[in-house]
Amino acid sequence: MIKITPNDTVLYFGLLLTILNIIDRVTLLREKAKAPQKEMEHRLTQLEDKVEKLSTYSTNDNARIENLEEGGRVLLKSLGALLSHGIDGNNIQEMKLAREELNEYLIRR
Repeated sequence: MIKITPNDTVLYFGLLLTILNIIDRVTLLREKAKAPQKEMEHRLTQLEDKVEKLSTYSTNDNARIENLEEGGRVLLKSLGALLSHGIDGNNIQEMKLAREELNEYLIRR
């Protein structure tokens, strides 16, 4: 039979506390090692959200610009027909076509 003395009890208790302290320190070091990666993942998520938002803005702006370009073309065509009619006085067919295109454009908007 093994006889445990008070000195052995103190020694085993100190050993147990040392092991628990080591486990705590390893856990703390592991968390500190993962902290930069967690921060990087957080920043990456924020950047992905921002890119998605900017992509949506870009798509909307592109559609708006195309719509403005189409309107500009229709207006310039109408202005050209009006100038041609003003100069010649007999270009009525072109004026009617320009009016129809302008009305269609304005209705679609």
